Amino acid sequence: MGNKEIQKQRKMKYFIESAKEIIKEDGIKGVTARKVGQRAGYSYATIYNYFNDLNTLLAYCAFDFLEDCYKYLISFKDETKDAKEQVISYALAYFRYFAENPDIFHLIFIEELGELPEELVNSRPSVAKHLRDSIVKCADEGYVKKEDVDLLGELITSSIHGKLLFFLKRSPVEEGDEIVTSIKNELDAFIKEQ
Repeated sequence: MGNKEIQKQRKMKYFIESAKEIIKEDGIKGVTARKVGQRAGYSYATIYNYFNDLNTLLAYCAFDFLEDCYKYLISFKDETKDAKEQVISYALAYFRYFAENPDIFHLIFIEELGELPEELVNSRPSVAKHLRDSIVKCADEGYVKKEDVDLLGELITSSIHGKLLFFLKRSPVEEGDEIVTSIKNELDAFIKEQ
């Protein structure tokens, strides 16, 4: 990577980090080119040298937040747990991350960001890879059939995303502790000795 590419990546990171801070403080609706530029220390017009539009910047933020989620998840790694217990621990951490960061959930899974940049379309977030690898370990330990690994991953994420939608909309159906118990019970039913 040449110096110009390094500089470009560095400036893009300034804008991404600035936009992420604004999202955490004011939500997605608080993100404007002026605010991002000001926080990053550049003219707002400079953003458009690096991103096609504000939605493109938000798409990069979404992927960056997924990497933050991954870092949060791996902080729950525990070598004393078997694969099933570890998947449950990761699933609960995933739920908590988004339950505590509803604007991030909204950005990643609900917000219409338009056409994603090609480099993002062709990348798979570390959090998704990590969940799949954890389920593969369950298969290796005999909890899941190898041919069911991808299906189980889809079921886990679909279930958690559905529960998060109810939780974040403040549905009286379930409270956070009840949802955590529900996730544990579902995973206990899905992941069992074959």
